[in-house]
Amino acid sequence: MATDINTLAEICGVSKSTISRVFTGRAKVSEELRNRVLQAARELNYRPQQVMARDCVAIVVNDLPNPNRRTSFSERILNQAVFEITRRNLLSEIISVDELARLYNGYTKAVLLLMSENYIEQHLEQFRRLSMPILTVNKQYDFSSSVNTDHGEGVRLALEHLHAEGHRRIGLTVDRFNNQAGRERLEAYRKFMTAAGLPELPVVQYTDQDYAGSSAGLTTLLDSQPTALIACGEGVALPVFHELQERGFRIPDDISLITGELAGVSCWMTPELTTIDQDLDALARATITQLVTRIRNPQLPRSSSWLPTTLIKRNSVKKIQ
Repeated sequence: MATDINTLAEICGVSKSTISRVFTGRAKVSEELRNRVLQAARELNYRPQQVMARDCVAIVVNDLPNPNRRTSFSERILNQAVFEITRRNLLSEIISVDELARLYNGYTKAVLLLMSENYIEQHLEQFRRLSMPILTVNKQYDFSSSVNTDHGEGVRLALEHLHAEGHRRIGLTVDRFNNQAGRERLEAYRKFMTAAGLPELPVVQYTDQDYAGSSAGLTTLLDSQPTALIACGEGVALPVFHELQERGFRIPDDISLITGELAGVSCWMTPELTTIDQDLDALARATITQLVTRIRNPQLPRSSSWLPTTLIKRNSVKKIQ
């Protein structure tokens, strides 16, 4: 049986307003007090009044949202996920990974992890101890269900298009080597180039987290004289486009370019960018639909699903005669 705020406040030896501050996060409380209140709340099955009538989905992120990274995958999927949660009359709470103590039954009905693999793996045991449904995006673990984009398909579609346009020296950059998306993209590139009898050019990392290192890697790739480049990752679409132009490359006259789709942006570039689209709206809808299903049916076994990618053909690819 759930307890009320009066009982929780009495047991913790604090005021009701202090209990409210712990759960709303609108004012600072000490870490010791926060942990003490949360531990008591778990033991007493306390559920804050503001969420008694609505289910709450906790979205765990590496860091809190940053407007300087608004074109990145994580920022864009976060915005769409919050929209989908709200549209379904659910509550959402965005917390950073160092606030995992705030997750407990009765308050959080499901958890969405929008985190990189290295952060998740640092907290594996904490996630495994959670009893509420957990969902990951483009990552698969034994404690969670997942919704995934077929990143290999995206690279394959881009390669098929470039090959049909006469390109034979095709370069690839990935924004991460050590995650699921990067592995799928690299595997698809190598498989296609081998099957087509084409030379594999150096695959380099180009990321919005390390522009100096990325620029050096791009130099290595460009030294192999590709006629076309596939730059994977939404967050690097604009940086790689800008850097190629800064280096004096005319797109697509000197080099053809395919990037990740930035809805409302890619179509307005000069030239308009041909892109790999993983449709973040559809990905967010599928993710939150899965979460709602598991909130309503927590006994369901864990599962993984994949969504297709598409290639949006615009004007950044040149046909080679």
